[in-house]
Amino acid sequence: MRAVLYVNQETGTTVGEVPDPSPGPDDVVVAVEACGLCGSDVHAVQNGNCAPGQVLGHEFSGRIVAVGSEVSGWSEGQPVAASPIGSCGQCRICARGIPFRCPAVENIGITIPGAYAQYVKVPARQLVALPAELPIETGSHAEPLSVGSQAVKLAQVGPGDPVLVYGVGPIGLYAIMALKLAGVGPVVAAGRSAGRRQAAADVGADVVIDTREIPVAEYAKQSGTLFAAVLECSAAPGAFNEALTVTEPGGTVVEVALTPEAASVPLFPLISEGHHVVGSCAFSDETYRESVAHLAAGRVPVERLVSERVSLPDTPDALRRLQTPGSLVRIISRPNA
Repeated sequence: MRAVLYVNQETGTTVGEVPDPSPGPDDVVVAVEACGLCGSDVHAVQNGNCAPGQVLGHEFSGRIVAVGSEVSGWSEGQPVAASPIGSCGQCRICARGIPFRCPAVENIGITIPGAYAQYVKVPARQLVALPAELPIETGSHAEPLSVGSQAVKLAQVGPGDPVLVYGVGPIGLYAIMALKLAGVGPVVAAGRSAGRRQAAADVGADVVIDTREIPVAEYAKQSGTLFAAVLECSAAPGAFNEALTVTEPGGTVVEVALTPEAASVPLFPLISEGHHVVGSCAFSDETYRESVAHLAAGRVPVERLVSERVSLPDTPDALRRLQTPGSLVRIISRPNA
């Protein structure tokens, strides 16, 4: 089969031939219909954080083409979305809803071959069925929607709570949709890209600000707004500390962006304001299933985020272009198109 393979930091990725995957007893093989190009993959390639020959891609959906000998309840031809997060599902860490930290974890597209390929092997326990009438591509939105939804759960907000989404890259945009699903509002989105700020408005942000024109702290001061929660999705230097300054007493800052910044947190205001600080990475199995249900019911306008669809041969170039995305929001690879 053809797959997108990491070469090195200078070259990035290329399309090559690799053996077709075979299912183990508890696995299926999925023909990949659609796989979103995630920012974490873009940065991994850009920074050289991949092994030579690695196949990335973890936001995917497709049809089952082979079923392992011990698998029941699944059949060839069935449309599915698949969580990339593998886990035992039984240990204390899994019970806390953090399967990606399970000691037995194998993550598709991270530690094992991913879905920038025609076919991918998936443990059957990670599958979620898609309705026959739903476009299969829609299932590829379940993974990023789950990331945003998990952050919203950790924020512990509800109707009438003002929330700031700091950063309007794809995860920030999915977080906005998850906030609207939860009935939260008003939702303020803050970012730099004009195209992505427009996307934030399109998917439900009540207010959108350009952080190049007005810093978040200045907006909060001028509007007299403090936020019940801030979802920090930007990884911008200083964003975490700035988020603390615009959070109301007892509010929550959820750090979602995978940032290398070592923030120096002033402890007195943290303590005196009773702020909560929590990190949010990936999602639970339950959140993934909920996201598929929201997509199947048409509750989230994910189609508004798709900037381009590309073939597998064009995927390496798309990964390069997303290093400086401009107005690009989400690109979807179609390996078998």
